Amino acid sequence: MFKEQRTEPRESLALPLKLGDGSAAVTRDISASGMYLEIDGRHQLGGAVVFEMHLAAARMKFTAEGEIVRLEHKEGSTGVAVRLLSPKLEPLE
Repeated sequence: MFKEQRTEPRESLALPLKLGDGSAAVTRDISASGMYLEIDGRHQLGGAVVFEMHLAAARMKFTAEGEIVRLEHKEGSTGVAVRLLSPKLEPLE
């Protein structure tokens, strides 16, 4: 039986974001401590993901680094669960 390890409630949100290498990704869900992303290519458990997301309606920018804690490899993309390590919310300039 699967034991739930989440400590924060999740919200299903599909938001575009830009990775540190310039490629694009989309969120599937977000919580206060992490998020699940759909990313092209293959990634490694324990690796780092750096990203930026613009929240235009709020005129804010969210940036963070995340540690990959779970992977789901699919045809042409990877589902990546990340634990947020350095989240930062600031006004758009």
